[in-house]
Amino acid sequence: MKFTFEKLGLLDYVEVELADLTLICGENNTGKTYVTYAIYGFLRSWRKILHYIMEDDVINLLQEDGNFRFDLNQIFSEGIDTYFNRLGSLYVNGLYRAFATDESSFKDTKCYISSTKEFDITEIGYQKQVKAGSSGKVLATISKEKNSSILEILVADLDFLDHRSVGLTNFVIDAIADIVFAPHFPDYHISSAERTGAAIFRNELDIARSRMLDALNQMDSKELRKNPLKILRTMDTGYPWPVEDNVDFVRQLEELEKRTGVIAETHSEILDYFDEMLGGSYKVIKRKLVFQEKSGSRQKFSMNESSSCIRALLDVYFYLRCKAKPGDLFIIDEPELNLHPKTQRSFARLVARLVNVGVKVFITTHSDYIIKEFNTLIMLNQETEHTKKVKEQHKYVSPELLKHNRIRLYMTTKELRTGNGRGRRPRVRTLKPAKISPSHGIEATTFDETIDLMNDIQNELMFGGDI
Repeated sequence: MKFTFEKLGLLDYVEVELADLTLICGENNTGKTYVTYAIYGFLRSWRKILHYIMEDDVINLLQEDGNFRFDLNQIFSEGIDTYFNRLGSLYVNGLYRAFATDESSFKDTKCYISSTKEFDITEIGYQKQVKAGSSGKVLATISKEKNSSILEILVADLDFLDHRSVGLTNFVIDAIADIVFAPHFPDYHISSAERTGAAIFRNELDIARSRMLDALNQMDSKELRKNPLKILRTMDTGYPWPVEDNVDFVRQLEELEKRTGVIAETHSEILDYFDEMLGGSYKVIKRKLVFQEKSGSRQKFSMNESSSCIRALLDVYFYLRCKAKPGDLFIIDEPELNLHPKTQRSFARLVARLVNVGVKVFITTHSDYIIKEFNTLIMLNQETEHTKKVKEQHKYVSPELLKHNRIRLYMTTKELRTGNGRGRRPRVRTLKPAKISPSHGIEATTFDETIDLMNDIQNELMFGGDI
């Protein structure tokens, strides 16, 4: 999937193609968070936007077709690129909500969405039912046979047959979203840069309750009685979506802990590696979340008592343990937060393991240690006698190795705007893709320049000048 943005916060132009592993590096205040939040916001909202786009069309189809049979190939005969463009253009109208900022902040922003994935909608079989409340009575069934483009609705309850009913219309659009669009847009989870605070204050942070109380305080009782639905329109959170969702996830850990995700079931070695990296494991004992050391006294520590590293990786662990599955997009904002360089290297190897079992990972980072470790994993993937010896000597294993063509790294930078005019070309703030090769890894100059400068200063101090 490819995202193109114009006038996105600090960035003039952005083009990001999501890979199995996508990395964004750059100096502070250069636009990395803008890109991350914008992509996350789209993945969070595209279904709602699609409902808005398709509602009238689906209502008309339901009115015209009394037997409730639709040919998806006919509906999308001109392809779905038109819908991608409409999704992008409508998304930017509400982009400010993803950032919890003023509506005018993104008034000039443009967004273009395209898919790099070829997908035949006839290949998938599909069936879904809608049921009535606690009775469980089936109201309607929607289905599509494999190797067919026909979507068929069977209505079992006449009360559900109102062509203009919200229920039936949404039922159809949800099916179209699942069949036609979902293969292009992954499920997602974000670990925001605010995760450490969320871990320690999670029991005190109830965003939904705070939002409700704030809305109630803004309305007097007379207004509330007159228009009770108004409260729903005033309950906008003051947090960006990634932060809000991260907090909500962390607050539910005791309940989430009862689940086991696909990755945990099929690749438990990844969780074992995670425990080894931290020297212990997270536990829920009598509904209390603790970290238990693996060796020695096997002491248990609450999140208040645990190190910042333990708190920083809390939601990462529970995502892997309870939710992660192949095809997901896992977004990690600054994974190096509160991690020793040794742990940063181990975390990079953990990410590589995830990528190799089918989880797509998106990272923003300032860490040279993480990037260099990815470099090592790329270079070790060369099948030579030398790389085999290095691999064995330093105890790397095959599930950690990375293919260079599965990675994209972008660096924030300023570049001259291209054009045919003879006048002075302005410099635009953008993302520049880094060169990645199997023999040398990633060319991340944003770190090299700083490291070289520090080395030069050290040489001058130690030797009295250049050597």
